[in-house]
Amino acid sequence: MKYTNKSKLIAGALILVIGSSLWLSKDYLTKGNAFPNLPRVEQTVNTTEDYLADFDYAYEVLKETYPYFEVNKIKSGVDWLANKDKYRAEIAKSKSTSDFYNRMNLILEDLHNGHTQLIDEKIGFNMYMLMKSYQIKPEDKFYYYREQEIEQFEAPKVRARYNINNESIKKALENGNKKDFLNNIVNNGNLGNVLVGDIKNDIGYIKINAMQTDMGIEEDKKTILPYLEKIKDYKALVIDLRGNGGGDESYYLRFLYPSLMDKPYSTKRYLFIKSDFFKNRIENRYNKLDKKILESFKFSSETNDLIKDFKYYMTYDTNLEPNDDSIKFKGKIYLLVDRGVYSAAESMASFSKESGFATLIGERTGGDGIAENPRIVALDKTGYMMRYSYSLGTTESGSVNELEQTTPHIVCNPDTRGALIDQPCIQEVLRLEE
Repeated sequence: MKYTNKSKLIAGALILVIGSSLWLSKDYLTKGNAFPNLPRVEQTVNTTEDYLADFDYAYEVLKETYPYFEVNKIKSGVDWLANKDKYRAEIAKSKSTSDFYNRMNLILEDLHNGHTQLIDEKIGFNMYMLMKSYQIKPEDKFYYYREQEIEQFEAPKVRARYNINNESIKKALENGNKKDFLNNIVNNGNLGNVLVGDIKNDIGYIKINAMQTDMGIEEDKKTILPYLEKIKDYKALVIDLRGNGGGDESYYLRFLYPSLMDKPYSTKRYLFIKSDFFKNRIENRYNKLDKKILESFKFSSETNDLIKDFKYYMTYDTNLEPNDDSIKFKGKIYLLVDRGVYSAAESMASFSKESGFATLIGERTGGDGIAENPRIVALDKTGYMMRYSYSLGTTESGSVNELEQTTPHIVCNPDTRGALIDQPCIQEVLRLEE
């Protein structure tokens, strides 16, 4: 996957956010019970009827559960559901399974959502391996739907599509580990995820390219923690998120911010879903939504119109405190953002603004960062997995993140070309710190 702005955003969004599960070493994966017996399954030749059946199923799933149709109308003027006949006609032209994949993703692009696409074959295999590298216990809130997604990957036609079998798994385990599976998803290679250095003698700088998980966090700690110790008495710190397409919000929730903050910070957000299509994702987590409850939130009429037909909601509180080794930074913190900030990076931007943790500088972000993890469903005929946004997130005040994203406190040109010291956002920081 090449690193265009759009593909970088999607790649970042594809990192799996497992939640409170435990990271396990490769030893766990090589145990006999880590994988079921998965003989090789040959791909079948698909027909036009197969392509249309998969489109129809995807359409019905999205119609019932996708949260952003009305947002998409406002943002782009596209009435996706009304285009069904046009889209079916396009799918009917598919000359091969790969052609179907390309046409289907072009159709899904009309939703203008970076979390919604058919999953590429190489990425799908690595997603499966990454899922299997976690042990999720039945009491974990993510257990049921993550297990369902693993089961879908292990269905015969999906295994054929993504080359998931005893031989490919054995080869992958011989040649790589969990970090490799993650890097194969985000295509981060050996570029390095963080950069640290001083802008001036008393203004620090940290650049973060992706919201790493587990082993990536441990690797980044080697660079970031010694630098934080060095700058603990500086008057300001710049955290540069520009172009960060997301990943795992644990990066800032469990590592970066608790290592910096000098006092607790908190935010509240609301999540809304349309349907109980996937019951195990709702039980014991969501509450039924009615008109009276919706009115109690005191959202704007525009927000109420967007979520009035949703059936369920939950309140999600984020409470962060300094960890034992925090430098308890008392200087000013600036967060640089642009439209490339998406998914988990968007979550970080939203938290930073809503809690007052940092001053945001740049342009409006990319959005879709304060909802739940996207859902994955298998298309029965071709075996492709479709990933899509499942819940709509709002701030405590009712700002719909996918529609309004996060507007920085100070708007300026987020251009990253040229020397860092000459970039407009950095110049704005220097002006503020004069």
